[in-house]
Amino acid sequence: MLKHFVFVLFLTAATVSGQSFEFGVKGGVALTNPVQTFTGLPGSVFSDSKGYVIGPMAGLWLPLGFGVEVDALYRPLNYTLQPAGQTPINQTDSSWEFPILGKYRFAFPLIKPYVEAGPSFRHASLHSLSLSGAGFTIGGGVEVGLLKIHVSPELRYTHWGSVNSGVVPFGPFLNLQAGQNQAEFLIGVTF
Repeated sequence: MLKHFVFVLFLTAATVSGQSFEFGVKGGVALTNPVQTFTGLPGSVFSDSKGYVIGPMAGLWLPLGFGVEVDALYRPLNYTLQPAGQTPINQTDSSWEFPILGKYRFAFPLIKPYVEAGPSFRHASLHSLSLSGAGFTIGGGVEVGLLKIHVSPELRYTHWGSVNSGVVPFGPFLNLQAGQNQAEFLIGVTF
């Protein structure tokens, strides 16, 4: 019985020693617009939401270069509603995205390239409309370690599974849609 306990304890210690937990912040800029811009009757929507993206992140590196990362990314959504024949209405709303990514880091001494993929979930409210949905994210980048701080610039692409839309009730109704394809440049700083 004691031999089994010692074996399980040894196996657990060997497994845990190869793991590395990290937490930090991830931020960057959107390269595409999360709100579709359109012009036509009964009005127009002009979006300028290629602003910043920021939020906390946590990751767990497993043996053999595999890992998991979870982010909670906030982005402001800025857009202008232009109903036909009426005064433009400027709006600022928000979007939260929650990617859960499997990662693989290549074993190089100083700079560690990595690839990532996994599901993403979005909760976006545009003028009291829910444009939430789920999608799939892929990306890649490099990680550079500076003492206990790691900096990792990356490019990400998310394809949202369905385009959610809603009608904005300003005079003549305007149809507002979330974009289906999203690209962004992010930099993570982890400890």
